[in-house]
Parts: sequence; C-alpha cells; structure tokens
Amino acid sequence: MTNCHITVFVPGLLGPQPILSQLSSVDLPDFTALEKALSRADINPDPIDDAYAGLFQLFGIEPDAAGDYPAAAICQSVQQLRLDGFCLRADPVYLQADMTSAILRAHHELRLDPAEAQQIVDSINQHLHQDGLQLVMGQPHHWYLALQASPGLQTSPLPTLLFQDINAHLPRGESAADWRRLMNEIQMLLYDHPVNRQREAEGRLTVNSLWLWGGGHLPGKATQNWQQVYTDDWLLDALARFHDIASDVLPGTAEEVLANCQGQVLLGIDDCSQPLRQQDPFGWLEAVQQFQSLWLQPLLTAVQQNRCASLTLIPANGRRYVVRKQCLRRWWRPVSYTHLTLPTKRIV
Repeated sequence: MTNCHITVFVPGLLGPQPILSQLSSVDLPDFTALEKALSRADINPDPIDDAYAGLFQLFGIEPDAAGDYPAAAICQSVQQLRLDGFCLRADPVYLQADMTSAILRAHHELRLDPAEAQQIVDSINQHLHQDGLQLVMGQPHHWYLALQASPGLQTSPLPTLLFQDINAHLPRGESAADWRRLMNEIQMLLYDHPVNRQREAEGRLTVNSLWLWGGGHLPGKATQNWQQVYTDDWLLDALARFHDIASDVLPGTAEEVLANCQGQVLLGIDDCSQPLRQQDPFGWLEAVQQFQSLWLQPLLTAVQQNRCASLTLIPANGRRYVVRKQCLRRWWRPVSYTHLTLPTKRIV
C-alpha cells in the first residue's frame, strides 16, 4: 500500500455561492468529479472554518487573547530578521478612498522594488524616531515593528481585506487611538513622498498607508505530521519553513506531486477564495472548474489506482472530506449539487 496521503487546503471551494441555485439544470457547470468526491467521501467535523485562521490551525498554532495570530513573528523569523519581543506587521498598502469608505486595493499588487521600499521605510523611520519606534523591511512588501511589549491591539489580518472597506477593521483595543493617530500621520507623510510622485507619474499605484496586523510573540514549534508543503501562498510557505518542513511552489500538474509523494503532503490552493472576496461568481465558477480538472480529477484517479492512499479536502467550512479507494465504491450515494449550494460561513 502506498504511503502517500495528500491533503488539499482549498478555502472557498464550496462557496458560499448562491448563483448555482439560480441556474437551470442545463446551465449548471460540470462539477461531476467534485460532487462525486464530496458525496462518497467520509465527512468529518473540522475546526477550520476560516481561510486565514485555518493556515495557523494546520500547524497547531492558537491565537492570543485578542484573537490575533503571530504572523509577524513567524514571518520575520523565516526572513532571519532576528527581531525580539512582540512583533507587528506594518505593511505598505494602497487605499482607494471616497467620502464614506476606504477600500484596500493593493499590497503585493503594488510590486514595490527593494529600492523604492527602502526609501519609504527610511522616511517613515525619521518620523517614528520620536516615538522610539523603528520600521524594519524584511521584503519589499513585508515590514515590521518590534515592540517591547504587547500594544494591547486587536487587528484584522491583511490577507482577508483585499477589496474590502477597512473602516470596520481598523485596530481596536486600549491603545487603538494612539496607533490610529500614528497611521494618520504616516498617511500624511506618504501623500507627497518622492517615490509616490514618481509612481503616480508612471501610472502605478502609490503607497498611501500602512496596515498594522499579525501581532504576537514567536510561538513554539509544534510537532508536525507534514513531510512536504506545496503552495504559492507566502504565509503558508512561511509557516511550513518556520516548522522546518520542506516547502515548494505549486507544480504545474498533480502528477508532479504524485511522483514524489511520501507521507503526509499538504497542498495550499487559494484560487477559489479571491473571486468570492471580489463578489465575482463567474470567476469563482471558473476557479472551481480549474481546480477540478487540474487537481481533483487526477488525484481521484490516483486514489483509484492505489497511487495515493487518501485524499483529504479542507475547504474551510467546518468539515473535512476524506476519500479512500473504498469510498469511491459507494455507488449508491447520489451525485448532486447539495454540497455546493448549502449556505456556509463567508470565506475570508
């Protein structure tokens, strides 16, 4: 029996997507392979019901009392910045503001080069010096503040906020007013920054704010069962490397994963969740169909052929779906669209 067990963390795979209920049977997309897998799988309760928190739960990391996960401490450790104490992400972003809202439009999408990022960081540090703070750049889009103690903030994770109005997600807590004031001062500094003037002249998005999130102390390393992680998600990659687990980008085909599969292998695929955040139902349908053809169907075939002992789907909806060869013999379980049309928690 093969010792290949593949788990796919694929938030947003099952929606919620009410558009399916509005389509006639003739217009429904072909999700036969997906519904066959879901209908015949062993379905178990799962603590993961949120895309962002789920990344940490996959590695047994718990949030602090305020509900924040230590993304900053873990990422700076992987980037070997050696920041001590409480670490907070302070990332460059572009906010699109109008009279009533401010939409977070870009983070990595800013495509800052290292020289641009360092110029902005240096300017901000001249301002932060009076408060005894220093901004540290790990990568052009990953900036950090090291604090002696917890600032008592509750923050909202940046990966969940793209294309969202930030007004309901600003820092909260006992020192929130001071930090919001500091964020406003930095926005004023950035307004006429030379890097931003140049970027605007070239038709590129500017860095007009920082987003504070992911605060915490460096956690201990829990014992992990994963032997290999494949993902294009920078945070999942950092979590794997922090735990000394081999991590690589997603290969082009499922066959490349199967060719080297030994033990517990984790795939992180985030293509389905972004269209949901953008409220793009047709983009979501396309992403699900692509997942089905590129990953699910070949992996189900591998299970059928005994090349994969088990396939587990974790769609961040409070359930996990485990498919083994004997599960695929459950011909009496009807294939339907039930799993795709049930209302579930909104994936963020």
